[in-house]
Amino acid sequence: MDEDHTKRMILEFLRKHTLAVIATCHRNGIPEAATIDLSVRDNLEIVFSTFTHTRKFDNLAERPGVAFVVGWDDNITVQYEGEATRVPAADIEQYLEAYLTSLPSAREFIERGAVMFKATPRWIRYSDFNKEPPELIEIQF
Repeated sequence: MDEDHTKRMILEFLRKHTLAVIATCHRNGIPEAATIDLSVRDNLEIVFSTFTHTRKFDNLAERPGVAFVVGWDDNITVQYEGEATRVPAADIEQYLEAYLTSLPSAREFIERGAVMFKATPRWIRYSDFNKEPPELIEIQF
């Protein structure tokens, strides 16, 4: 399977899901995981929001490395590692529009002051454990 086809397959899978687990790391090395709402852009950036009073916000301010797990049902998952940064003010409208199009219920959080982040992928693994042997596809960026 060529890389473009693989990326499209992963994008389609990610877009079927609106929830993920995000893992971040505190400066003292203690990991933290949380469930988030997510949206995915055509370039496989994951877009999410969080409030400034959360642990993940503080963690991301110090250490932008993140990991996500998406789609634990049906024995198919995507693991995703990358770097998360706040969406720049100049780009906020385009990210917000895409985010709210796929997650209309997130408008409430944005209106209450949630901050938009985008994660750029470094490594993605698609795993389908319904196949024998399991189908495991990795992409490095």
